Amino acid sequence: MANEQLNEQEILDSLFETATNLPEETVFIKRLSLRITLRGLTSSKVDAIRERCTVRKTTKGQAIEKVDSELFNAALIKEATATLEVKGLELSGWGDDRLTSRLKLSGGEEVVRRMLLAGELDAVGDKVLELSGFGVDIADIKN
Repeated sequence: MANEQLNEQEILDSLFETATNLPEETVFIKRLSLRITLRGLTSSKVDAIRERCTVRKTTKGQAIEKVDSELFNAALIKEATATLEVKGLELSGWGDDRLTSRLKLSGGEEVVRRMLLAGELDAVGDKVLELSGFGVDIADIKN
């Protein structure tokens, strides 16, 4: 019986370990010789970023909400970046002082928006969402 409990405990430990080890993938942006290791984000992180990037307006008594997609993607990328390397030089992230001071920007999200082209911003943002479990087909979950 004690052996069964140990096995149960090992199973639960494994489950919790898997839940905290978020998926990672490295993407390479050839134009910049930039290698970015991205990790998935939890739903609470994605929700907080989405909330921060939502613009609310009231027009003719109608409340309108719209997510600023450029800001949303930049925030996702900044938050999900585990490592950032350009031509062998490792940076401490998008907010690295060498980037922000050189470009005279206040933070990492601005660096992301300045460095990446619109399509790159969308593609890398989509990759972050994919790593975070968005777009997973129900058939994938069943198996």
